[in-house]
Amino acid sequence: MIIPFIKKDLLVLLRNPQELLVLVLMPLILIGILGFALGGVMGGNTSTISAKVAFIDHSDEEKDVAAFIEKVEAVEMPVEAEKALVQGANQLRPVQILLEEVFGDKELKEIVELEKVEPEKIDEIKNDDRYSAVIEIPEYYTLDILSAALLDEPSTTSMKLYKNEGKEVSPKVIEDVLLNFQKQLTSMTVISKAGIQLEAVSSANLGKIETVTERDPINSLQYYTVGMSVMFIMFIASHLSSFAYREKQLHVYNRIILSNTSRWSYLGGIFISIIVIGIAQQAILYGITSIVFDVVWKDMIGFLVVNISLCFAIGGVGALLTALNFRIDSEGVSSFFGNVMVSIFAFLGGSFTPISETSSVIGMLGNFTPNGAGMSALLQLLQGTEISAISHHIYYLLVFGLIMLTAAVFSFPRRGDAI
Repeated sequence: MIIPFIKKDLLVLLRNPQELLVLVLMPLILIGILGFALGGVMGGNTSTISAKVAFIDHSDEEKDVAAFIEKVEAVEMPVEAEKALVQGANQLRPVQILLEEVFGDKELKEIVELEKVEPEKIDEIKNDDRYSAVIEIPEYYTLDILSAALLDEPSTTSMKLYKNEGKEVSPKVIEDVLLNFQKQLTSMTVISKAGIQLEAVSSANLGKIETVTERDPINSLQYYTVGMSVMFIMFIASHLSSFAYREKQLHVYNRIILSNTSRWSYLGGIFISIIVIGIAQQAILYGITSIVFDVVWKDMIGFLVVNISLCFAIGGVGALLTALNFRIDSEGVSSFFGNVMVSIFAFLGGSFTPISETSSVIGMLGNFTPNGAGMSALLQLLQGTEISAISHHIYYLLVFGLIMLTAAVFSFPRRGDAI
């Protein structure tokens, strides 16, 4: 008895071209617009970042190192300790490390142009808008760093950074570079105090770094293909539950009940119809995007399992919306879900932007939404993750669908109340 209801719902949907446009054409348009518009951002393109930095050095590092060695030799201490301090001073040269190892890095040189400037031009450089930042090294800087690091004397000087507030990104990049340099300098200080040669540390194989999983990067078209697909599948639940309530208003449902048809067959028909339409919608969206946008799925079994589980969960939502509409005798529940809850779920689930990367709490909440769980699973499949690693999302979708369906059964009016 369920098959005629499925056929009925499919025919009703096909005769409403406006609904079809929302369910199929709209997500394709949004995938194209968002995918191409945000391609550089999602792809992590840094070619647009360009920073010109002025480097002004008032110090003489060679003289500072020599002065530090004289200071060490003037203090009575064991020969081994003196030798370790002298050796540390010769290795721990902050200005040289900053110029050669930090700003001399091949990747950093692609976005940062470092220009050494004479100290007397500092006022002129500060007013030159071409520079993103100005780094000023004070006099006796190396001597102060060595004395503070190796002799535990209080530091009396520090490097200065002048940022051009007219530029948004590049000054922040330079600030982060200097903060990382400070951390590196602290580590090198600890090593020098221990009497370890820095050359031996840099050349020794202290360990190997490996990633936990080798995953392919996700581009914007892939991201928004999944994001829009899992978002617009939720509209199926609101549309079909609205159709069902209109059937009640037009007394179609009453005639079905009077024909001695079980109300569970009617509710089950809504549930199965949403699953079937959801599978068809996803097949159309992913089929077109695979041809037009080259969004290809390598693990088809995992892809099908996740999508069927997602459709099952949305079917449960649609059944519950139908039951609540009938219970309160209003279409308001479906309208509220389609107009408000879908947007909230899409935001939490990350359909618009990968918000989980900025907030772990929202990311956790997003995975409790059906679209969020489905999106997380599908994105991981695109990255080459095995289905066993996303099984918890699949189980969640199935359990979520069962809970919604159970709530729908208890909420659906009894036979006499329905009429």
